[in-house]
This record gives sequence, structure tokens and C-alpha cells, in this order.
Amino acid sequence: MGTVKKTDFAHDQATKMLGIITSELPAVIGKLNSHGQQLSDPNHWDGPLARQFRGEVWPQARQDLDRMRGALEQLQKQVQTILTRISHAGGE
Repeated sequence: MGTVKKTDFAHDQATKMLGIITSELPAVIGKLNSHGQQLSDPNHWDGPLARQFRGEVWPQARQDLDRMRGALEQLQKQVQTILTRISHAGGE
């Protein structure tokens, strides 16, 4: 087994990262989703470019946002594990 190093800085960075993953990024993704949905409403915007947005751009973007949400959930679990290990044993 190798050397294990733990610093308060590492713990602080993992905590900040977890906060961004659990609070800030989901909020941004939610806002993007909401604005995209509203922009897709032909009552607010219509025409050739709007139809392209509704039919091609937004469906792909929405799928990408859903994938990001899933990736963030996985990253959250990993960072939580890292934070727990740093707190208890120095990240072995």
C-alpha cells in the first residue's frame, strides 16, 4: 500500500465540487430546459428557423441535457465517495 496524503485543501475542493454538482449545475440545466421549452412554443416564436429549432435543435439539446443530468448524478456519487474517504482515511 502506498502513501496516503490528505490536506484540508483537498477536502475543501471536494466539498466545493460537490456543492456545484448538487446545487448550481442542476439549477442551470433546469433553467436551460425551461427556456428551451418556452422557446419551442409556436405562440412565442414561429417561422422556418423556429420550426427547425422545435424539430431538430431543441429535441437534441433536451436529450443532451438529460444525459448531463445523468452524468452529474454519477459524478455526485463519485465525489461523495472521495469526500467520505478524504474525511475518514485520507483518500486511500
